[in-house]
Amino acid sequence: MNALSDQNKHKHVDPGSTGCSVEAEPVWQGSSLAGIVPDKLLDEGETVILAIKPSLWFLAFGSAKTIGLLILVLLFAPYLADKLHPLGLSITVIVQFAGALMVLRLLMAVLEWFSRLYVLTDRRVMRIKGVFNIDVFECPLTQIQNTYLTLALHERVFKLGSIQFATAGTGIPEAVWQNINEPLTVHETIRQAIWRARKGREVPFL
Repeated sequence: MNALSDQNKHKHVDPGSTGCSVEAEPVWQGSSLAGIVPDKLLDEGETVILAIKPSLWFLAFGSAKTIGLLILVLLFAPYLADKLHPLGLSITVIVQFAGALMVLRLLMAVLEWFSRLYVLTDRRVMRIKGVFNIDVFECPLTQIQNTYLTLALHERVFKLGSIQFATAGTGIPEAVWQNINEPLTVHETIRQAIWRARKGREVPFL
């Protein structure tokens, strides 16, 4: 994979490529959470190839901006307390407020992590997320036009990556599997599943 910049690597793959053999088996060798996929999400006879969650680093990446801003607030707490003294805000109040916001943001990140699940079956790809409002993206494998594997700088440090999916209807990414472990292996498993699904239809992809 060629580096496109010092900040990010981006790999565009046309799933219609013939890099897989007919007898190819899924290359996924990591741990799968297939057992926790709700049966109501699966059609009769549908097989789960893999089901994974984001890396736990998802918690840090998702909270980084908010935590960073609150750390600045703590650093400038004496200055803010002086300026906001007429409002009755002391350094102690500011520190307690910033600390509470940090805890709440981390708690929200944990809930987001628990609610997120990425599923690949022999028929479709799914992304499930949402704490209060559940958002389910699903698309038949035969309708996925392109997949995009991205390895951002902060992901490469921890050997993570993200995979985006573009459907035949739009041609642009509509869903993403964020901060996943073993991104190259997972991506190859997805490519093979897409190829086998199209081969089963025996209809050229346009």
